[in-house]
Amino acid sequence: MKFVPASCIKLDDPLWSKQFDLVRNVVLPHMWEILNGRVENAEKSRCIENFKIAAGLSNAQYYGPVFGDSDLYKWLEAVSYCLALDNDPRLNDLCDQVIDLIEAAQQPDGYLNTYFTVVAPEKRWTNLMEGHELYCAGHLMEAAVAHYQATRKVKLLDVACRFADLIHSIFGTDKRRGYPGHPEIELALIRLYEVTCKERYLSLAGYFINERGVGKNIFEEERQQDGHAYIFPEMEHFKADYFQSHLPVREQLRVTGHAVRAMYLFSGMADFARLTNDPALIEACKRLYENTVSRQMYVTGGVGSACSGERFTVDFDLPSDSAYAESCASIGLMLFSSRMWLLDPRKSYYDVWEQVLHNNVLSGMGRDGKHFFYVNPLEVVPQTVSSNPMLSHVKTQRQKWFGVACCPPNLARILTSMCGYIYALDNDRLYILSHIGSSFEQGGLYVKLCHDGDTYTLMVDGGPTDVFLRLPENSELIGDQFGNPSNGYFSLHHAGGKRQYSYSLKPVIRLLRAHPSVSALTGKTCVQRGQTIYCVEGSDNEVPLSALRLPVDAVFTEEKADWLQEDLPILKTTGYSVSDLNWEKKLYDSQPCVYEPREITFIPYSHWGNRGENEMRVWLTEKQAKSNIQESE
Repeated sequence: MKFVPASCIKLDDPLWSKQFDLVRNVVLPHMWEILNGRVENAEKSRCIENFKIAAGLSNAQYYGPVFGDSDLYKWLEAVSYCLALDNDPRLNDLCDQVIDLIEAAQQPDGYLNTYFTVVAPEKRWTNLMEGHELYCAGHLMEAAVAHYQATRKVKLLDVACRFADLIHSIFGTDKRRGYPGHPEIELALIRLYEVTCKERYLSLAGYFINERGVGKNIFEEERQQDGHAYIFPEMEHFKADYFQSHLPVREQLRVTGHAVRAMYLFSGMADFARLTNDPALIEACKRLYENTVSRQMYVTGGVGSACSGERFTVDFDLPSDSAYAESCASIGLMLFSSRMWLLDPRKSYYDVWEQVLHNNVLSGMGRDGKHFFYVNPLEVVPQTVSSNPMLSHVKTQRQKWFGVACCPPNLARILTSMCGYIYALDNDRLYILSHIGSSFEQGGLYVKLCHDGDTYTLMVDGGPTDVFLRLPENSELIGDQFGNPSNGYFSLHHAGGKRQYSYSLKPVIRLLRAHPSVSALTGKTCVQRGQTIYCVEGSDNEVPLSALRLPVDAVFTEEKADWLQEDLPILKTTGYSVSDLNWEKKLYDSQPCVYEPREITFIPYSHWGNRGENEMRVWLTEKQAKSNIQESE
């Protein structure tokens, strides 16, 4: 079972083609200016300058975090996915310039990291817990694979392989013990292996996975070394579970620690388990995935609820107003979900994949392509955010850039590569996993999926093929040519030749409630249409939004909104608002609540914050049947 690569797929979808074009035409050029430090009133990045310093082309002083190289690598990966779709001469030339610069910054032995080359050359590999050397190396490898697949040029791939070979010569059994403080290289080495077929890269990925949490903790050994200095002082207080190194990976029972680290590690584990058919590792991946999505995931697909350490806490701790739900962590969950599907093609893995993509990921980027969310809360009251230091991580509007800028380029690379997760082939089986307008040709098989609203047309041209259409969560699929669904898939047998198949896919509107153990959401409900979670915003509704009540039997109407500009409606229903009469100078009172009828307007959560600073709320208090409450006339 393999995904059809993004480099083979052409997008043609009302929503996602526009999103792709936004990234290609606006986001990536804007990020290039950011990485060169040329955007006014934005957090400064000197990423390009740092590479020039490391290459001996500049005498400036290094500026930025220790992991800054990864911003350029993720940008380069996203550009590569664009080049696979359209060989844009401007982007192609820019890529070549960047790759020449990266190659010039590489040291004679293959080492490549601007921070340690420029600032602390004597500290190489001495602080695996914080140094991010292996993390940055992983993003270099992923960019190199994407660029090679898009262009068939080998220069960046050769750079990545030289660095990978150096790392292989240093770490491993009967060599130096080690594993990354921030996982990423594990899944990157496997991608490098799949392109080069060099077994040492798969073996090294396995070593980093298998060594983690075994024996004396490597990070504790580093802390005890004479002269050890923390790059990030807060790391002094983080224990082994923060780095997922508290137990061997096959013995870990629940997801813990830094959310991005966890998702990247588990993605690498799933890849390695699939390629080596390791039953214990497969079982560990399933256990950790289940804990993540059934106990520690927001309804928007966000993961990692705590600001301190950007981390998971305990099961069912999912507050809305202080939610961290970092964009990068959600992207990691998409990677983990897709890899779990390759292990076991259950449709539920893709239910989560789409839940994350349509909500937390889309929310991370503004409609102008120049503003971004790092943190993705589910409830915002601007005056509270501005005054409460416990909410200082929450932003009421998207930002131009960040001092730690991992999320914007990560959003760019997932939104340009997501088409590589739409289709999968298994000999004479074709899986259509997400109903996104697109086409591909591979191995004598040509497939094209297009849609107009809820009506879809699938064209298949090739030999006999069994086609499996995944039924998206919270949707109705109707097609005379398809049989009854089995395990979440509709299927048909394509006998060969060129044929068209038609079906309709209609999103369903429903109210969701949280598990009773999620104390922050007791008595609350939220609205979902298809895969899209909806929220209320102050632009459309009277504030405070906390006064709104949503009836259990709410009936919704759909309306187009010009400012959305996509095939997503706003939703309207008749609800209620708690009257504030008789509450003057009172904070608490025994009087019963009086409810006033109100029209409530819902917008897609992915589009909140695009119309200025406003209150926003995903979860509303549920209102019971009319006969049970007192209402005003």
